[in-house]
Amino acid sequence: MKKINYLLFLVVSIFILVACGEKKEEAKTSELKKVDFLLDWVPNTNHTGLFVAKEKGYFAEEGIDLDIKQPANESTSDLIINNKAPMGVYFQDYMTSKLAKGAPITAIAAIIENNTSGIITNKNLNINSPKDLEGHRYGTWDIPIEKEMLSFIMQKDGGDLSKVELVPNTDDNSITPISNGVFDAAPVYYAWDKVMADNLGIGTNFFYYRDYAPELNFYSPVIIANNDYLKENKDEVKKILKAIKKGYQYAIENPKEAAEILIKYAPELENKKEMVVASQEYLAGQYATDKEKWGYIDPIRWNAFYNWVNEKGLVKEAIPENTGFDNQYLEN
Repeated sequence: MKKINYLLFLVVSIFILVACGEKKEEAKTSELKKVDFLLDWVPNTNHTGLFVAKEKGYFAEEGIDLDIKQPANESTSDLIINNKAPMGVYFQDYMTSKLAKGAPITAIAAIIENNTSGIITNKNLNINSPKDLEGHRYGTWDIPIEKEMLSFIMQKDGGDLSKVELVPNTDDNSITPISNGVFDAAPVYYAWDKVMADNLGIGTNFFYYRDYAPELNFYSPVIIANNDYLKENKDEVKKILKAIKKGYQYAIENPKEAAEILIKYAPELENKKEMVVASQEYLAGQYATDKEKWGYIDPIRWNAFYNWVNEKGLVKEAIPENTGFDNQYLEN
């Protein structure tokens, strides 16, 4: 009987301890400030630092429960502009038309230090520079700023855009239509489409916009926030960026583990694990050359891009210098 009573006492004690632990954990979670954060697209290696920060508890350390979401029907920028979400991932080039119209958004951190976008081409066609695009088919998104960038780097390289056949790109990636011969070249981000092509054994060449025109070394992607939210929640924003910065710093130092964390939060990437790891290893050297300066936006580079936009007449109202970014929220 004594033995049975002792066992019952032990079981009840364990149950109470577990229940208390769960209640403490629930209480701890309820104490965190929930903040929505919108991605620009499906989860990918541009976003890894966010998920690392969540997994490692960096947000919780700052009293924040960051709810990372994919936008539903509206675009990320529209939701943030209309104050339906406080912050999210976007791009400096896409901000152009928004800022020209006075949209209340500000870039508060650069996720990647330099612009990693450029032109990918079918390797069999020996297209190694912008000029070499002459006489070939180019898969375009039919966005004015995209076509102007193409024309600009071709001119810089002695080429002529009128000698290129522009083909609408309707695929969700550019590698499939290139491999199927739909077009010969397209604008992509190295960390995803170029790495994907290499992983699939599809021969491609690639050149960066920034190598032909420093004006096109814009920030892509960036973290943007609603201006009213920034004014009313300065300390909160600083805490969120502090945690995000730690997440990207960890990803810089531990790309393979960071890739595993991304896949944990986005299990649909499991069947692309080899590609995700390769992409993560590439971006580990791209997020920041000095990890302590992750997120910093260089005013000279920021302004150079919008000065180029203004000169090319891509906006009705010129974007003034030092518009649309603020580094102060990175300061702790």
